[in-house]
Amino acid sequence: MMKMATPFNKLDNAPLWTRVHHQIKNALLAGRFEPGETLTLRALSEMFGTSVTPVRDAVNHLVAQGVLDAGPRNAAVVPDVAALQLREIILIRTELEGRAARETAQRVTPELVTNLSEQLDTMRRLIRDRDLSGYLDVHRDFHFTIYGNAGVPLLNEIIENLWLRTGPILTYVIPEYVLTLRGSDHHERIVEAIAAGDAETSESETIADIEAAANYLLSCADHTGRIRRPGPA
Repeated sequence: MMKMATPFNKLDNAPLWTRVHHQIKNALLAGRFEPGETLTLRALSEMFGTSVTPVRDAVNHLVAQGVLDAGPRNAAVVPDVAALQLREIILIRTELEGRAARETAQRVTPELVTNLSEQLDTMRRLIRDRDLSGYLDVHRDFHFTIYGNAGVPLLNEIIENLWLRTGPILTYVIPEYVLTLRGSDHHERIVEAIAAGDAETSESETIADIEAAANYLLSCADHTGRIRRPGPA
C-alpha cells in the first residue's frame, strides 16, 4: 500500500502526463515512496484526479529512464537499493555535483547567496523544532538551487536523474542522521564558499556533504547488502 506524507495536487491542464510525471518525480526525489513499494496506476490516477492513461504514460517514461522497475500488470515498482549500487551512484554524484558547485561559485550573485542562506536557515529551524516533514523538500531545493545556477542545464538534468535513483532511501536519514546535525556544517561552508567565490571549497564541501550522508546510508545495509530503514535503537 502506498503511503504519502503529502497529498498530490489535482491536475486539470494538458498535457496531463507531463504534469503527472513531474509530481511522481518530485515524490521520488523527496523519498515519499519506499524501496520495493508497488505503485498501481489506479491508485495514482485517483490521487491525481485524472484517468489512467496519462498516469500510464508518465510511469512508462520513468521505467524507461530506469527510475522505476516494471511491475505486475498496471503497476510499477520502486527499485530496491543495494550498497554496491549506492556506491556507484555516489561515485558519479560527487564528481558531477562537486563540479556544479564549483561552476556556481564562479557565477555567484547576491540574490543567489540570499536564497541559499534563507534555505539554510529554514533547514536549521526545521531541525531545531524537530519538524522534519518538509526537511527533505527544502534540502533538495537547497542543492538544486546550487546546481541550477551552474549554467550547465545538461549537468543539472543528469544530477536529477541520479537523485531519482536514490530518492526512495532518503527518508532513512530522518530522524537520526538529520537530528545529529551531521551535515549542517557542510551546508554552511558551502554557502560561505559560494558567497566568497571560492570554487575549490565549494566543490570539496559539496563532495564531503554527499559522502557523509552516503556513509550513514551504507551503514544501514543488511547482510544481503540492501539498504534498509534503521530500526529503533
